[in-house]
Amino acid sequence: MTRQADPPPVAPDRLWLAAAGAALIVAGLAVEGLARRYVVAESAQFVVFAMVAPALIVLGAPWRLLHLSGPVDRLAATRRRQTSFVRAGAFLVVFIAVTVAWRVPPVIDALASHPVLVLPELITLLAAGTGLWLELVSSPPLSPRLPKPHRAAVAALAMWSAWAVAYALGLSNHPVFHGYDPAGGALSAVADQQITVALVWAVSAFCFVPVVFVTLLTWLSAGDNPDEELQRLARDERQRPVVRGWGRPARGRPGS
Repeated sequence: MTRQADPPPVAPDRLWLAAAGAALIVAGLAVEGLARRYVVAESAQFVVFAMVAPALIVLGAPWRLLHLSGPVDRLAATRRRQTSFVRAGAFLVVFIAVTVAWRVPPVIDALASHPVLVLPELITLLAAGTGLWLELVSSPPLSPRLPKPHRAAVAALAMWSAWAVAYALGLSNHPVFHGYDPAGGALSAVADQQITVALVWAVSAFCFVPVVFVTLLTWLSAGDNPDEELQRLARDERQRPVVRGWGRPARGRPGS
């Protein structure tokens, strides 16, 4: 039996991305005092926890450094054998649901009154964001299995969901949040939430627009045919092993 070659180690020049993501998480927690006073500071925490830090950690691929090579290698082998549109769609739905849940005004007000909520916010947003980004970009030994146009669509939908929620919160000319007290500062309550909208829009675009353009441009430049990719995925699905007794019996002529 031929021994399967070990996956190549992660290049050191990628690990700094994971380190930058971890540093941003620490910085986000360090501004907790401002985040309890200004919505824009709380929103800076949100975009770091949900988008920027997960993207950097996944791109940095620190799995071997964290001694997670065994589980990650098994996951990579499973992903190579199976391409699941349902899995990618589920990660997208979870990401949208979690991010929307933490942007509802009563929840944002609760973050101002109960600082301990920042810990479940960090954990849930980081988990949802990491799961989504593993479907979008390469994180050796893991690689995305969706065709490039579908990856672009997933990234665009994630970005648009963040834009839609931010836009809905910024429509009002009156304060939407009541747990924050910018009195004595340079920002009024309305200006605070309007700057928040601009921040979420800018960071969402910064994170997801490159994925949309890079995946589409590489797909077009390579001349890939989406129909051929779908046919390949269908062949892979048919070739998956079936438990004995569960498969559909082959058709044949009567009496054969």
